[in-house]
Amino acid sequence: MNHTEFELLDGDGVRISLKVGAVTYIKKNGVNLTPDDQETLWFSDDNVAGQYNFEVKTTAGTVYTAVLDWVPTV
Repeated sequence: MNHTEFELLDGDGVRISLKVGAVTYIKKNGVNLTPDDQETLWFSDDNVAGQYNFEVKTTAGTVYTAVLDWVPTV
């Protein structure tokens, strides 16, 4: 199984860490994901093609949203 790495950037292009301790939650299409020790998201090629909505709340209280228009690489 392959994974593709994605990073969440703020409006100034600065990476938003997704690791445990930096976020309150990460949601994919409304479902909670479990943060780990990675600052980025590793997205499995097993996910079907389509749009995935992500919501991230940092421990500072800022909420970010992003849409990933996914096309599998295999």
